[in-house]
Amino acid sequence: MERENDLLFFMALTVIGAILASSLAVILQRTVVLPLTISIFFILILTVLLNKKKGLQLAEKIENLAMIVALLAFIFSFIYLFRPA
Repeated sequence: MERENDLLFFMALTVIGAILASSLAVILQRTVVLPLTISIFFILILTVLLNKKKGLQLAEKIENLAMIVALLAFIFSFIYLFRPA
């Protein structure tokens, strides 16, 4: 159990570092990096919630939702790319 807490702590530190790095990049290139910064901030919140039992269930539900969204995005992108002219 202690190793899991250490791993979560290092994951949170990594995400915080990514937020800081992308925040610095947002100053120079707002349109490209801002969505990345927002998504990393969302990952930080989920990482902190992993210490709670409900957080694990929430993470699994969000993971399933993300897979469905990614699958739909691939389907729509192929339809858009290979549509008849």
